[in-house]
Amino acid sequence: MFLGVDTGGTFTDFVLFDGQVLRFHKVLSTPDDPSQAIEQGMRYLGLDASTLHLVHGSTVATNAILEHKGVRTLFVTNNGLEDVLIIGRQTRPELYNLTPEPEAAWISHEDCMGISCRLSADGQELVPVDLNAGDILNRKLEQGGYDAVAVCLLFSFLNPVHEQFLAEEICPDVFTSLSHQILPEYREYERGATTFLNAYVGPLVQRYLRRLESKLVPKHLFVMHSAGGVMSAEAAGEQAVRLILSGPAGGLVAAQAIGQQTGVKKLMTFDMGGTSTDVALLDGAPAMTTEGSVAGIPVALAMLDIHTIGAGGGSLGWIDAAGLPQVGPESAGAQPGPACYGLGGDLPTVTDANLLIGRIPATAKLGGSMSLDIAAARQVFEEFGREIGLTGMQAAEAVVRIAEEHMAGALRVVSVERGINPVEFSLLCFGGAGGLHACALAEKLGMDRVIFPVASGAFSALGMLAGRQQGQFSRTRRLLLDDDVTVSALFDLFAELEREAAASMQGLALTFERRVDIRYAGQGFHITVDMYDDDEENVQQQLQQRFEHAHSRAYGHILQRPIELMTARLTAVVKQESLRFPLCSTRGEALPVGFSEVYGVGTVPHYRREELPAEFSCTGPALIMEDTSTLWMPEKWQMRVDSYGHLMLERT
Repeated sequence: MFLGVDTGGTFTDFVLFDGQVLRFHKVLSTPDDPSQAIEQGMRYLGLDASTLHLVHGSTVATNAILEHKGVRTLFVTNNGLEDVLIIGRQTRPELYNLTPEPEAAWISHEDCMGISCRLSADGQELVPVDLNAGDILNRKLEQGGYDAVAVCLLFSFLNPVHEQFLAEEICPDVFTSLSHQILPEYREYERGATTFLNAYVGPLVQRYLRRLESKLVPKHLFVMHSAGGVMSAEAAGEQAVRLILSGPAGGLVAAQAIGQQTGVKKLMTFDMGGTSTDVALLDGAPAMTTEGSVAGIPVALAMLDIHTIGAGGGSLGWIDAAGLPQVGPESAGAQPGPACYGLGGDLPTVTDANLLIGRIPATAKLGGSMSLDIAAARQVFEEFGREIGLTGMQAAEAVVRIAEEHMAGALRVVSVERGINPVEFSLLCFGGAGGLHACALAEKLGMDRVIFPVASGAFSALGMLAGRQQGQFSRTRRLLLDDDVTVSALFDLFAELEREAAASMQGLALTFERRVDIRYAGQGFHITVDMYDDDEENVQQQLQQRFEHAHSRAYGHILQRPIELMTARLTAVVKQESLRFPLCSTRGEALPVGFSEVYGVGTVPHYRREELPAEFSCTGPALIMEDTSTLWMPEKWQMRVDSYGHLMLERT
């Protein structure tokens, strides 16, 4: 049996697949101890953990960074570079602001330490490591009460000998993060920041996963990582920084699978949960980036290119200094949650607004069991509306419209702002609240097609079941793409990475995917291109053609300059059969199960999604309801159920 579990800021989602039937469930998250919600959901589903292949999407690392609640960490580098994390890139988020608010540093100077040693730019030893460095370092760790240490030395990606020496000297009780293991690539600030974050959250993630494994004792426990694959719990504990997008990555993995099922390759994804909204673009496959960041600090690992904003079902409505209504990014979270949850929330949220205007029927039960308190939602919006001169219903509609503008803006970031026309794409919406706003967002972007997939309310958890077990490996070597010697060196570098992958993922049958970071000589940034051909004679020409095509598409021109290969990237994928999900039933009748009022529209019918057979169709306005989500289909939209149970919507 396969169980996908996605822990979000408001809800924890479950997808269970026994080889024939999919089951979905949703419970409120327990932020103080995420494992409590997992245990609660498994009890409801009546599961024996010892039979489970469990894949988990965890927010432990992300939340610890966002809330600055990681462990006390010592940063160790070469003498003279102690302040690299404090200085950073000195980039200004507001270019023309002459008096910007200074950002708080992630680390103090007292928590940084320099070691006497030095390598040259080609990895040769210039200054040997101080033989007393280990004793000095351990005294510093003991006196400062540090739980973790991050070691990032110059050019260790070319020669790790100095970092390895320090690792052997450090007390084994202290969590140790080495840059040549976490990110063996150039750019000291990004490498140092990523290594520091790994140490900062590593002990927390390690303890959480070990506690979860000891509590549940599943047959297998894997964790989704930011590049869209899954890794063992042990590996996740050692490389916790790879879990920054653990939950949202599952949604893109599932989206790619849906695109393959439906034959729709061009997809924009819209994942609206209780706390945030994640958007991304797929053109056959999700885009990857190595320029991610979290809470203002870079994470230079390969990860899925996902744009996140603070707009979810729990986003709070508030009034700014000018007396205008605003929404988010603050959220009611899981505790107390929106007012309609009846758990003590007393501020208006997007979920309260959707309930009040009728997009969520008053009879709905979240997760199949949680009743909603419409009287509480009405009360908070009447109070909110009085402050801005609106009725409660008008205020609720205003909050929904403002939230939709924020989300449409996020979709434009990954499309229009990158020179991509959203009209050519279909909007794939998921998350517990995604279906409530999908059609409105599609209209704002001029899109005519919306896909509401199976398990939409727990879609990221579904993606965890479809995720491949894989590892990411990389190495920076600066090579000019100009002769056969370069190509031979590149193949030698990939062979080295393949040996590293085989040693790291012992006993597993692997296939490999190769990519190369390429730039023009003198450029500060690169473009990553796929490398498919194993024939050394053709690689040079093909890499050049792919790079020039990508450069022209991104910047509108190519240059007559030498081309440099900067970083080789290898994805090692475990050979395994992909999961095959069941087809939708072709039998049964689809009749409305009820009717209710939607503000500004009138009376609309309700349909239960699980009762809709394949090829069933209807036109809006209508509400399609299931235990984990609700789809609001307004006028001028038509829906058809495909053979897999996905709801395919088109604007008529």
